[in-house]
Amino acid sequence: MKSRFITMASHEFRTPLAIISSSSGILQNFSDRLSEERKQEHLQTVQNTIKHITQLLDDVLMINRAEAQKVEFNPAPLNIIPFCRQLKEEIETTSSKHKIDFSWNLDGQIADTSVIVQIDKKLLQQILTNILTNAIKYSPDHNLINFSLTIENEKLIFTISDSGIGIPEADQMNLFESFHRGSNVGTISGTGLGLAIVKKCLDLHKGEITFNSQLGQGTRFIVSIPCVRC
Repeated sequence: MKSRFITMASHEFRTPLAIISSSSGILQNFSDRLSEERKQEHLQTVQNTIKHITQLLDDVLMINRAEAQKVEFNPAPLNIIPFCRQLKEEIETTSSKHKIDFSWNLDGQIADTSVIVQIDKKLLQQILTNILTNAIKYSPDHNLINFSLTIENEKLIFTISDSGIGIPEADQMNLFESFHRGSNVGTISGTGLGLAIVKKCLDLHKGEITFNSQLGQGTRFIVSIPCVRC
């Protein structure tokens, strides 16, 4: 396991580091020949790639802690609607081509009410961020991601759906295993750790995740977490 982990991690870090090296080298050696627009493009590439590496590091550290059963579970009161709105906006800034449509229906009410629940904010952020960013990543030709929240039978139910490449049936049974990636991802980057992290975070919440997917038509994930309202 450790050998496979090191091989996968080193491979995934090599490409973004090469991109940073290339763009910074061009800026250093040919700055006087570049237009201001081209300079800004290379700087933006460096910044975006650093963000990508940071996310990779976070995933690697998280799965390491989870495998060693060292992930802490610290539930605390959280106003769930503002949290989801802010998360949606933060993730939208990472992609200029995609929009996340967030909606909610709490106990039959769709008004902008304050709903405080007892939950681990950090783990919930890991769960939703991984699924939402995957929806964006694997929907290159479709710009709308649907994200909804309901409360049913004392459970928070998050539904995230896209119209992307879908998950091949042969890959679906191994979807939440570390390092597993769909056979149709092509050159789309990734470590295969995101959904494994989601599953481990949900286990700490005693939550569940289900999905349905059709190749070439998209995927829908449903996350259910027991809800204690404050």
